[in-house]
Amino acid sequence: MSLSNPFSTLTLQNRLGQPVHLAVYHRSAFGREYVFVAALAQQASSLVAKNAEHFAFQLRELFHLDARRFEMVEVRGDLISPQLWRWRFEWVGTSPLSPRSEVISAVNQQKQLLNLLSDTQRLQAESA
Repeated sequence: MSLSNPFSTLTLQNRLGQPVHLAVYHRSAFGREYVFVAALAQQASSLVAKNAEHFAFQLRELFHLDARRFEMVEVRGDLISPQLWRWRFEWVGTSPLSPRSEVISAVNQQKQLLNLLSDTQRLQAESA
């Protein structure tokens, strides 16, 4: 996956306790805390799907987010023609349970989320 700004590479623990590298970007918007995640290498199956609960817990802790406002969005493919997947959890205290994902197919939702990424890229370019 070729990701450019605004993603940062973070090291998280997978479900086996092994370190894995993910591209991650956090943005507050629309009363929500969006955390975009993407595997840095093409996987035979979704790295995020296998570890969704573990990643959500670590990311919520890392960014000090309220679970009620937390939204994890997986970016698959590349930023030119990405596929976005929304991850939902049932939160019990600070623990995310029962992960479910759904592809974001509504054009307006896709545009809104992609604008969160492109607006930041534009603002970073203008300030450089």
